Amino acid sequence: MDLNAALVFVHVVTSGSFTGAARALGIPVSTVSDRVAALEASFGSSLLTRTTRTLKLTDVGREFFTKAEAAVNALLRAGEEATQAQKSPTGVLRMTGPNDFATREIAESIAEYRARFPGVRVETHFSNRAVDLIAEGFDIAIRGGHLADSSLIAKRVGAGCQVLVASPAYLRGAPALDAPRDLCRHPRIGFLTSTRNGAEPLWVLQTAEGKTARVKPELTNTSTSFALLIALAKAGEGIALLPENLVQDELEEGALLRVLPEWSTARAPVHLVYPRHRFASPKIQEMLPILERRLRARLTTRPERSGRLPSD
Repeated sequence: MDLNAALVFVHVVTSGSFTGAARALGIPVSTVSDRVAALEASFGSSLLTRTTRTLKLTDVGREFFTKAEAAVNALLRAGEEATQAQKSPTGVLRMTGPNDFATREIAESIAEYRARFPGVRVETHFSNRAVDLIAEGFDIAIRGGHLADSSLIAKRVGAGCQVLVASPAYLRGAPALDAPRDLCRHPRIGFLTSTRNGAEPLWVLQTAEGKTARVKPELTNTSTSFALLIALAKAGEGIALLPENLVQDELEEGALLRVLPEWSTARAPVHLVYPRHRFASPKIQEMLPILERRLRARLTTRPERSGRLPSD
């Protein structure tokens, strides 16, 4: 058996496509196809059933993959562990995270990392879609919310929620806002999700005492950019529901104020995730504690500013 072909086969199954395996391994798609074909020839049986859009394991392929994946990961891990102590980070470190999330902390992390390892080039891709780290060749991802089971390693760095905010100028002339039901009397600003299908998402709010409220916001301003939503709130366009960590600076400066400060969405975890088979890679291991330290500081809850305005 060609062990290189077994390695290629494992990458094909893990990434879900010949193209993904070729990208991850840095080889042509034709080479991937040839290696898998040679492996099937050595078995005298098909390992994969191919259609125009999907790959499915045959019974023989499933049995072989289960054992081959463990063996390949063990070999990769052994090789990385054997050289880790003698190697410094090199090459390209590719990271991904949600749009507009902790950009200052990520930039400071990259600057600190590059000061120590100037030979590494860092690529950061921001996207609100669920990026496939293995298929698309990423080393580290920042992800919010509860994670689905996967082969990735996840390290929790904190938790965040969304809070209701508005500008001082807007609140001075706005109708009274004493409970979530009063939101219907105000123009509302919210995030435009890719799965809305034309329906407004509910704002599900809660208090520390366990009270809950479900509000249909009928948004007057939406965007896929949190930076624009923050700017709209500061411009006095109404009440916005925004991630607490993204508006912390505006709250501390007084450019925005919390309204209904006892209400927020449920806190959701934030994780750093990375591929299991690359956990010993020096370029990943050196960046993780830097990101963790700075993101933990960002996600630590700070004193809030309420919507109460000083007397004129």
